[in-house]
Amino acid sequence: MEACIAKACTSTTSGAPAHIFAHLIQTLILAQCSIESQQTYPPDRTDEILKNDIEFDFIIAGGGSAGSVVASRLSENPNWRVLLIERGDDPSFLSDIPGFLLLLQNGLQDYNYKVVPDNSFCLGMKNHQCIWAKGKALGGSSVINAMLHIIGNDADYDNWSKMGNQGWSYKEVLPYFRKMENYHPDIVAKYGSEHFGTGGPLTLRPFNYSATPIQDILFSAVKDLKLPIMDMLNEEKFIGFGKAYGTIDNGIRQNVAKAYLGPVKDRKNLYVMKSARVDSVILSKKRAKGVSVTLKDGRKIELKALKEVVLSAGSLATPQILMLSGIGPKSHLKSYGIKVIADLPVGKNLQDHVLWLGIHMAFNNETTTPASSNLMFDWAYDYLIHRKSEFSTIGGVDFLGFVNTKNPLAKHPNIEYHFIQIPKNSRFKIDAITTSFNFDDDLSKEMRKANEESEIILACPVLINPRSSGYLKLKSSDPADQIEIHANYFHDLEDIDTMLEGLAVLRSFVDTKTFKKYKIKLRHMEIPGCSMHPVDSKDYWICNLRHTASTVYHPVGTCRMGPSNSNDSVVDPSLKVRKIQGLRIIDASIMPKITSGNTHAPTLMIAEKGAELIKMEWLMRDEL
Repeated sequence: MEACIAKACTSTTSGAPAHIFAHLIQTLILAQCSIESQQTYPPDRTDEILKNDIEFDFIIAGGGSAGSVVASRLSENPNWRVLLIERGDDPSFLSDIPGFLLLLQNGLQDYNYKVVPDNSFCLGMKNHQCIWAKGKALGGSSVINAMLHIIGNDADYDNWSKMGNQGWSYKEVLPYFRKMENYHPDIVAKYGSEHFGTGGPLTLRPFNYSATPIQDILFSAVKDLKLPIMDMLNEEKFIGFGKAYGTIDNGIRQNVAKAYLGPVKDRKNLYVMKSARVDSVILSKKRAKGVSVTLKDGRKIELKALKEVVLSAGSLATPQILMLSGIGPKSHLKSYGIKVIADLPVGKNLQDHVLWLGIHMAFNNETTTPASSNLMFDWAYDYLIHRKSEFSTIGGVDFLGFVNTKNPLAKHPNIEYHFIQIPKNSRFKIDAITTSFNFDDDLSKEMRKANEESEIILACPVLINPRSSGYLKLKSSDPADQIEIHANYFHDLEDIDTMLEGLAVLRSFVDTKTFKKYKIKLRHMEIPGCSMHPVDSKDYWICNLRHTASTVYHPVGTCRMGPSNSNDSVVDPSLKVRKIQGLRIIDASIMPKITSGNTHAPTLMIAEKGAELIKMEWLMRDEL
């Protein structure tokens, strides 16, 4: 902090105008310093580890959202040496600014996975390929995600329990959500500690908005339709519209590494190895003994774990590490000459939430100023000084809706809605969206044309209970090659029907008194691949869906949790890998069924519960 402040004071300027200008610059630099000062992470101890040939009690592969939680919790025991291995480095300063969300994708902090082309989906993307972003930094995807904190609903976890996963019912997992959360005490006092936690590592707050009418307009339309209102997504209700809380504090992103590892960065028993890739698990007689690692300089080393190896590399990398270790589908591993240690359905059961980006609401908003380079400077100033402006928000995405298109009186939803506001002539925002979702030239051109004509609201249904599922395969036996992703969106046609029902709900908004007042209309995208269909026909919308739908970055389920005797599961309810000793998986890949909402909070719950399962078992063993 002192060095940063010094930058603002290294020169003096004479004259009143110059003095005022210098003071402005110093103020802005100090404001930036206050953001950078929050970036406090554990040091990289790679050199120390290599020099001293240290043996660890626990090795955690993957320093993302789940891995950061597990490392923090296990290192609470000073008698355990805990090693966390992360392929990326510390998060960048820009990642702390919410408004730069989409600009972080396709960069150094993103693995930038590409899905295998398919005739059913992503037809409007370059090479017919959706891009799946995944955070490549300490803190993982919490460094680049939309920061929304949504836990799902009671049916999600009760269904897990009914599948034979004892200990994972809603009532049983709820304490782990509360354990992680740090809501404002006023919220806890209003709604009760059973619904909102306080004092946990993860700070949760509303997004800092400057004056903007779009969410007020949406709220008004919801009231016109007599749809339920969810006050800050109160967890007593699972249907309705409202604003979500985010992993944010005073307009600054609170990634999981910052929340869980920052406060304990100086623990002597917590070792962090950065810019290192875990290639495989070292196995001896079906017991995990350690991991093989490739360092940044290309050196390959082996590290030993005395108690357990924990895989927390996520729904894409964890299955890859398992398969490269000889744990996975027998015939698939043999095809790459990999010795089979355990024949398990690794990579199966891939589930994801599909986001439909092709439904546009257009209107001429007279209350907002068209975007310009000068306005962006104003936004930057307002953000750095007051933590407000467009840079403090995520474009309105925190206004969410949950509906059941089959039964309006149902307790649980099957569609979630995100709304993205794009002010007129916001070329930089349009380009950020089209680039991050890999839109082809035709779709990108159409998006720019629409935004030149008017302000746009992207009204995006999300399929939160997909019937279609996909799978993962190795591309080769080389750990440097990314996993092969077969998403299989819309392979079950009922998913298309549900998304069209989600469109019907949005159509009803256009007929409300509020939308008519602001002259907000549904705009049909001109998509070359859909030109043969009459505009606004069912065939047009299905074609639009197949061209413009993409991921909302929620892949789960590829190392499915199930009963110990289940042939379709990879881990048991204690998260131990079946047929292998000393190896657990603690990340989103263990979900047997995807949750009904954004998956980041459930992933942290899994990490909190998984860490406690380990602690309970080994504390008992150590006592004996």
